[in-house]
Amino acid sequence: MIEIKDLSHSFGEKILYKDVNININNNEKIGLVGLNGMGKTTFINILTGKIVQEKGDIIYPKNLKIGYLDQFVEVDKDLTVEEYLKTAFDDLYKLENEYNVLTMNLQNGGCDDEKTLNKIQIIFDKLLENEFYEIPTKINQIATGLGIAQFGMETFLKDLSGGQKMKVILAKILLQKPDFLILDEPTNYLDTNHIEWFTKFLNKFEGNIFIVSHDVNFLDGVINTVWSIENQKIVRYPGNYTSFLKQKALNEKAEERRIENIKKEREKLEEYIAKNKVRTATARQAKSREKRLEKLEVIDEKQVAPEPNFCFKYKHNPFNTLIVVRNLSAGYAWPLISGFSLSMQNGERIRLKGFNGVGKTTLLKTIQNIIPKLSGTINYYGKSDIAYFEQELNFVDIKATPLQDVLSEFPELTEKEARGMLSRVGLTSKHIMEPIKSLSGGEMSKLKLCKLMKNPHTILVLDEVTSHLDVVAKKALANAINSFPGLVLFVSHEEDFVSQIKNVKNIDVQSFNIR
Repeated sequence: MIEIKDLSHSFGEKILYKDVNININNNEKIGLVGLNGMGKTTFINILTGKIVQEKGDIIYPKNLKIGYLDQFVEVDKDLTVEEYLKTAFDDLYKLENEYNVLTMNLQNGGCDDEKTLNKIQIIFDKLLENEFYEIPTKINQIATGLGIAQFGMETFLKDLSGGQKMKVILAKILLQKPDFLILDEPTNYLDTNHIEWFTKFLNKFEGNIFIVSHDVNFLDGVINTVWSIENQKIVRYPGNYTSFLKQKALNEKAEERRIENIKKEREKLEEYIAKNKVRTATARQAKSREKRLEKLEVIDEKQVAPEPNFCFKYKHNPFNTLIVVRNLSAGYAWPLISGFSLSMQNGERIRLKGFNGVGKTTLLKTIQNIIPKLSGTINYYGKSDIAYFEQELNFVDIKATPLQDVLSEFPELTEKEARGMLSRVGLTSKHIMEPIKSLSGGEMSKLKLCKLMKNPHTILVLDEVTSHLDVVAKKALANAINSFPGLVLFVSHEEDFVSQIKNVKNIDVQSFNIR
């Protein structure tokens, strides 16, 4: 069991958690939930020791083995995928090396036979006990399940995309069999098939799991407990995410009734005191009610996160057919996609799907002429402005504030207009004056969407736009896409989000992948 005692932590002037007391019990699989900017990733950083909490203690059992999917972990990029995964078993490979040296010495007669034989036997038993000779099978199972084998075990880490590298890092963590597995948005790098495999793997996992994710279906399939960040507290709910939503709704109604009753009682007491404290006949009763009023609970103002209001302006194009792609070959030094053909119409919602590394992002960039096509044709009809949301959260200057970022990109705006734009996507006045690097992933995504909303476009191209957005923001985004009259071409692995978009046309990119 892991104990968290009197934990408090702030970010700037904002209190994230105050006097939190909660335990992680054996075999709990916990999903930490809360709106963007409520402190989910900060809490993980505290759990893993990357950040020291301002107050309180976290007490871990002795010899607890923690596995943490860290997006910024340093790896030896000159290793191949297979070589890197084998480092999960470094201790066993050292034992094997010792075993081989002793065996060789014994054969050459350079040591005491009996002592050497005993040591060889002890090492051999340890290797068997730890399933050393099954390592290739274990690596193959994990690599296949996460889709790593599809981009090659002999590929060097330096040649992998960011998402592919995170898959490999996750695979190593799983191979190490930690006691406590901490995952921050793990499905961002997995497609639907691999999420299904990962869900089954986690269901069989023996140990504790702590997950931050906005993928509702994934959470429902894995967790048995929800921790919800609410008004500077962390509240425990038994069950999966769907169960949590029901419980929270009931709790909120009960809390609203309790607060309303307290407010009514306060009003009655204040009214009585005001009328009777100066009257001699009722002064004693009024004094008694003043004491009751002092003891009455003071209701703190509930923290309400601003809800985003996404809206994409439309630039009219009189043509019904906007883009026609014929026999497109797309890639870099060699093609990933070959023979891709598609006609895209105004008003369509087209989703490119397929496993990670199949070439979805490459295809999006090629269709937009961001990277040159290898062969085939791409024809645009009429004048169509494209709004492109890239998967990576890249900014020109991460030390700049969101307000500075928007004004730098749109110098014609007044500060008031820029503030209004940022407010509409759910960023508070405090957010917009902090450095971009201090924002959560969800807040960075909202900043990028804010800038896409500034000017009218005919086509929206969205690459994993929901990766860091909370449930409320994803619903608002789905509504904005449904209201947009133009063409929407997007990539998303989140089935819950895709189900909220009307009349989606799914295109399986795997059938055009040549690897």
